[in-house]
Amino acid sequence: MIYLIYATYALTAMSLVRLVIGPNFYDRLLALNMVSAHVTLLMAFYSVYYGHSFYLDVALIYALLSFTEIVAYVRLIGPAHPGDSVA
Repeated sequence: MIYLIYATYALTAMSLVRLVIGPNFYDRLLALNMVSAHVTLLMAFYSVYYGHSFYLDVALIYALLSFTEIVAYVRLIGPAHPGDSVA
């Protein structure tokens, strides 16, 4: 189990690098979505590892909020036209 947690940390770090150096808005948005998914997965792993079901509830709420966050970024900050770049 601990190896899965370490692998998820490594994937999260790679996603954070893509979030910082992404060439355009959509790459950064995808990286943000991946980081949110990895954090949710880490919470679920810690829930199983420590045996506390409370972390699963927190992971579920975090997943719902991260989905809302992505939709808000696309609606409010996203480029006006599909070909535009906000980078």
